[in-house]
Amino acid sequence: MLDDQSVNAGVIALHGFALQRNMALFFILDNYDTKFDGTKYFLSLEHLEDILFCYLDDHGRAVKVETYQSKKKSSGNWSIDADLVEIIIKILKVGKRLLTDTHPKCCNYSHDLYFSSNSGIKLATKISTKVGKKKTTKTYSLMVSEENSEVIYSELDPIIQNAITTKLAKIDSYNSENLCDELSNLKFLYIDFNRTNKEQENQLRTKLEDISDRKISDSKAALDSIFRLFKDVELTYNQKSVARLSDKLKQVSSQDINNAIEVITTKSKAFQFWRDHSRDVSQKLGIRPFERDSFEMKFSLAFDLFKSKDEAEHQKVLGFVKSNYQECTGYNEDDCIEELFDMFNQKNSSNFDEKTLKATIYAAYFESINKVDI
Repeated sequence: MLDDQSVNAGVIALHGFALQRNMALFFILDNYDTKFDGTKYFLSLEHLEDILFCYLDDHGRAVKVETYQSKKKSSGNWSIDADLVEIIIKILKVGKRLLTDTHPKCCNYSHDLYFSSNSGIKLATKISTKVGKKKTTKTYSLMVSEENSEVIYSELDPIIQNAITTKLAKIDSYNSENLCDELSNLKFLYIDFNRTNKEQENQLRTKLEDISDRKISDSKAALDSIFRLFKDVELTYNQKSVARLSDKLKQVSSQDINNAIEVITTKSKAFQFWRDHSRDVSQKLGIRPFERDSFEMKFSLAFDLFKSKDEAEHQKVLGFVKSNYQECTGYNEDDCIEELFDMFNQKNSSNFDEKTLKATIYAAYFESINKVDI
């Protein structure tokens, strides 16, 4: 694979990276329950393609890759013109690179190559015929939009296919690299996604709230916690200017994304219970009114610290609660947390002060049971 300096362009264009990151998260959140939850994959941005999902088997081999060349248009719809043809050429080249990439693949490996946009894509051409002196013109047209959001190239009317390939054939690389072989993997996708970064983030926050049944107490903070997963790949250049699927520095794993969403939903359930029952919980755990804000902050922070291997004390508390919460005899949450606090003190010592330990056990309890309803 030859060096390609353009593969690092996205690292410099941070605004472009934000768009790709936002759109990738939109794909995940919009299809989380039906497609992504429990699926093993990794996600790469500005690496081989704007957005890339690589789905893996249990041995880490690529089962399928989906790539997205994601473009926005200032006004109007996309049409079969020089701009679209140039984009399609880039997309087909990515398909060729995927075939030669050295990442292990299953015997039934396949890939889909998407051109995606939040503007409509009008695939239209006119055919003129002349019978005697009479000339007639017929328009063949298909619109990729809200009503028809995904269109497969191979299922297009042959007349429209011909209009596209006729323009493609005028590009030297299309012919010299046999890019026509990849047309069967080409798809067009309309994304109902807002145009500005602020509007996109608001839309993503709504998607997060939908996943957690509207129980997220601070959806902005929740979204920021997911954004942090992308910080390293955002600032990492492709090694030797060669984009490879196996470059782990450019990957965000499904495990990291699912863990982040799990923390968000679990934390939101704990927050909801706290806000519904803070007075009763405070009385049971000995939290005085002026200590409630501090207590809330400590248990909120604990959910994130549970994920850090450097936080040994939090790991110890979480491990204890996971091993012992089913031994509790109480019939409500605050009784169980009080029992766990007493049990922990009988069997363990801690560097935490009393209030920090109670807040950490409180968080660990909800982390352990991962309640569906509270």
